[in-house]
Amino acid sequence: MNNRAGFVARAFFGLAVVLLQGVSSIAYAATSDGMAENTKPPLQIVNQTGLKVLVQVNYANTVPNGINRQVLAAKNLYDQYAALGMKSGKDYEIAMVFRADGAQSLLADEAYDAKVKQPHPKGNPNKAILDLLSKDGVKMYECAVAMKLKGYKPEDLLPFSRIVVSGIGAMVDFEKSGYLSVTP
Repeated sequence: MNNRAGFVARAFFGLAVVLLQGVSSIAYAATSDGMAENTKPPLQIVNQTGLKVLVQVNYANTVPNGINRQVLAAKNLYDQYAALGMKSGKDYEIAMVFRADGAQSLLADEAYDAKVKQPHPKGNPNKAILDLLSKDGVKMYECAVAMKLKGYKPEDLLPFSRIVVSGIGAMVDFEKSGYLSVTP
């Protein structure tokens, strides 16, 4: 339990750092009350029901342990929702579309080791996170175009993933259905 709490704390800190980097020039501005924005407590999610998020995973960039940065960002969002007591399928839905170089993140261990240029020594390092997310209702979709270009077959994929004809086409459909698309 302490490991999970530590991971969640590090994930929140990392997310805060990433978010603050984009607004660093604004953070130093004084507000009308004379208090600098960066001295105020962090803002929290206000809308806690009816959220539909589509995460695009389209890069192979990883953190040092081999986990895809975009997969980790989706996990961080999931963890933040869970920490607020929000329930998957009730308060929010998360879908993930894996396309382009991000398609490798949905490979099963054997295929990952055989087809990824610098495989992680123990198979797909994203598998444990993706399995956890899948078990809590996060839907994952693999782009058939990327599969064809990279030589992936359906049996190469993790069993909880679903193949879509086109990753971009799926993203358009999700957005038209009310999902907010993010590419972390």
